[in-house]
Amino acid sequence: LYMTYAPTSRNHFNVGRQLVEKLLFLSRIDQYVNGAHKQGNKQAELSLKILKAVEQKNANMLQDFLVAEKSMK
Repeated sequence: LYMTYAPTSRNHFNVGRQLVEKLLFLSRIDQYVNGAHKQGNKQAELSLKILKAVEQKNANMLQDFLVAEKSMK
């Protein structure tokens, strides 16, 4: 498998875009958790809470990457 890498600025743009998408999702997920709770769907509620934790961790890693790259310049 042959892979090429985009220029650094393009990578930063893509990472930034992914971070924004994750943050938008995280801004809404509590509504989904509350909806599942109100419906009494404990499995969905638990799954959404786990998903929230995973997405928060991923968002933090993307942010750390951007900060690290910025400090390298």
